[in-house]
Amino acid sequence: MQKYLVVILVLFFIQCKEEPLDHNQLIDNNLNPVYYNHDLSQHNASNQLEITKHLEVLNHEKKNEIGKFELLGSWFGNLNENWISLNITSTSNQMVAGYIILDTTFKLFQGWYATADEIHFKIGLTENNNLNKHFYDLSLSLENMTLNGIVQLIDVEQVDSIFLEKRNYEYDVTLGTYPEFSQREISTSELDELSTNELIYITEEILAKHGLIFFNNETRDMFNHKKWYIPLNYRVNDLLTKIERNNLDKIYKYF
Repeated sequence: MQKYLVVILVLFFIQCKEEPLDHNQLIDNNLNPVYYNHDLSQHNASNQLEITKHLEVLNHEKKNEIGKFELLGSWFGNLNENWISLNITSTSNQMVAGYIILDTTFKLFQGWYATADEIHFKIGLTENNNLNKHFYDLSLSLENMTLNGIVQLIDVEQVDSIFLEKRNYEYDVTLGTYPEFSQREISTSELDELSTNELIYITEEILAKHGLIFFNNETRDMFNHKKWYIPLNYRVNDLLTKIERNNLDKIYKYF
């Protein structure tokens, strides 16, 4: 009896020590809207700090045309059955750095680039993570704005092909099916005329405009097919406009 009691207590202690899931991950489904002011797990909060630093470097290099600034930005497509956003945020001194969002997984990378004609580039990238580190052998063309090549797990023979296209992120209030929710404050009477599914979609669309990474597979797949969407951030509450915040707060009262 004492042995069983010890086992139960140990299991309970382990469960209590587990890191909580992102609030976004818990509620991002077809029955509830995604809340902009959600809590992040410690892991993704740390990832978001890294993303913020990289985006600050990206904006600085673009503004001042540092290095090969034409390479900077998001290259988007598929790797196997996963969506991948490869974000080059620095190109100084023939070195490149940035981060990858593979579905919802965050990875830092660094590497090099070389070019003979300033139009076609060879790029080699290595992920910074300690486990399951991948090497990317890529060719980039500024003619058709594509990035393609192979991805190989280091010390493993298997090689996967990758093809990405450039997506330029720019916040635009006119984007989406319901652009008015970013342009003006919506009245309660207008919201009363909308279905639950419409209200949920509107919240997702507002957050998608700011590059929120969605944990729900269907939501992520839906927005990844939209040319204006790029998964960039685990949290976007600091990026929302006052109009968007007010409209979202009104919508949340319906749930």
